Amino acid sequence: MKVISSVAAVALGFGCQNIAVNAAAEESQPELHNETVYIEYHEPKNHKFEPIYRKLKERKLLEEFDAFLSPLQLKAALILSLEQGDPRNCNSPNSYFDLKDTLHLCYIYFDHLEHDVAKEYPREPNEPFTSTSLGLMPGFTRAEVIIGGAADVMMHELGHALFYIQGIPVLGREEDAADQVAAFIMTQFGPSVARTTIKGAYNAYHNDNAERLRKQNGVIRRWQEADEHSIDIQRAYNYLCMAFGRYPEAFQDLADSLLPRARSSNCGNEYRQAEFAFKKTLLPDIDRELMKKVQAMQIFRPEDFKY
Repeated sequence: MKVISSVAAVALGFGCQNIAVNAAAEESQPELHNETVYIEYHEPKNHKFEPIYRKLKERKLLEEFDAFLSPLQLKAALILSLEQGDPRNCNSPNSYFDLKDTLHLCYIYFDHLEHDVAKEYPREPNEPFTSTSLGLMPGFTRAEVIIGGAADVMMHELGHALFYIQGIPVLGREEDAADQVAAFIMTQFGPSVARTTIKGAYNAYHNDNAERLRKQNGVIRRWQEADEHSIDIQRAYNYLCMAFGRYPEAFQDLADSLLPRARSSNCGNEYRQAEFAFKKTLLPDIDRELMKKVQAMQIFRPEDFKY
C-alpha cells in the first residue's frame, strides 16, 4: 500500500495545535519516554496473529505510543500491552482498559481491520452500497481504514485510561465520553490527518453495524439498546460530526453524503463543547515544551499493517 505521509503523525500527542508533518522524514526512533508508561509485547498463542505481533513489535508501535504520551503528566502508571489477551475480552474484535493500570490492545482487532473492514467485497454492477454493505466504503481506501481504525481503538481506550488515572469526572455514559476523547484528538492535527483517521473510524463502525443488521434481519436486540456503548452507526455519526464541527470545509462532502442535516447543523457547537472540556480537564497536565518535540514524530504508516 502507498505511504500516506500526511497522516503519518496520527493524533497520539496532546494539544490544540496542528502538526506540521515532514513528508520526507525517515522512520522515527523514539527518544521521548513517559516515566509512568510501561510497554509489554506478548507473543500470541494463536499462530494466526504471529504476523501482526512481529510487524507491530518490529515497528515499535508501543514505544512510539509511549513517546507520543510523553507530554502528558500522568498521575499513576499506565501499561501499554499488545497481546492476544484474555479470551473473555478478546474473543471478538476488541481492546480494553482494565480499570486498574493496563491498556490492552488485542491482536484480533488489528486483524479485523485488515481482513474484514478494509476488504472490498464484490457487488453486482450498479448495486448501491447500503447500510447492510460490508467492508470498504466507496471513496474510502484500505490505508484510511487501517490507519484510522487503529488510531481510533488506541485513542478510545486511552480515553478510558485518562478518566481513571487523571480522575476526570464523566457525566453521561463513559463509552460515549471515550469516543468523544478519541474523535477530538483525531481532529487536532490538521484536516488531512483528520480525514484519514475519521474516515477509518467511520468505516469500521459502519461495517460492524452492517454485520449486526445482516445477522439480526435489521432488528436491534434489547440488550443492544441497553448496552453501555451507543449503536455502531450512532458512533460513526458522532465521529463525523466532531470532525465536521472542527473542519466544516474539509468534511462538507462527507457530511452532505453521510450525516443527516438535522445533526450536521449543530456539529460546530458539539465540537466547541468538547474543546472546552478538553482545555478544562487535560490541557493543564500537558508539558508544552515536550509537545513541540512530539510534533515532529511519525506513527502509523499503511504498510505497517500489511502482511
